[in-house]
Amino acid sequence: MMEKHRRTISLDTKTDDYIQAYMEEHHFRFPGEAIMDICQKYQETKEKEWSLQYISEVVSNNLHQALKDELTKIRLGANSADKNTQILIEYMNGLFFHHGFDGLMTTDLQELDSTKVAKEAVEKRIANQRQKRIDWEESKGKQPS
Repeated sequence: MMEKHRRTISLDTKTDDYIQAYMEEHHFRFPGEAIMDICQKYQETKEKEWSLQYISEVVSNNLHQALKDELTKIRLGANSADKNTQILIEYMNGLFFHHGFDGLMTTDLQELDSTKVAKEAVEKRIANQRQKRIDWEESKGKQPS
């Protein structure tokens, strides 16, 4: 059995009316029973609220990390495809500029100097864009408040 403590308390009219209505609604005989019930329900609600908040935070963090990992893979794949597309555009530009070729030799057979130049030009362009983005992000972080 739970140990009980006697208290003498003073309540404002609004609170006292609330306890009286609560007693009638829940069929309590004494105000102390109503107050204990109200406190117990409040405590249970706070525990559930904390529990739901904690669970949603953990789920949110795990979901964020999973999405971040997947999006990183997608971004790296897209960057690689973009790089290869840019190399092809540079290469085709060179081919059309020179006209009069009899056929096309793949890089599996032999990588021509022109292909190496195209790759270097694209890699340099990508590095410059990356550096611009890094510089821009650093300048955002150093803005005066």
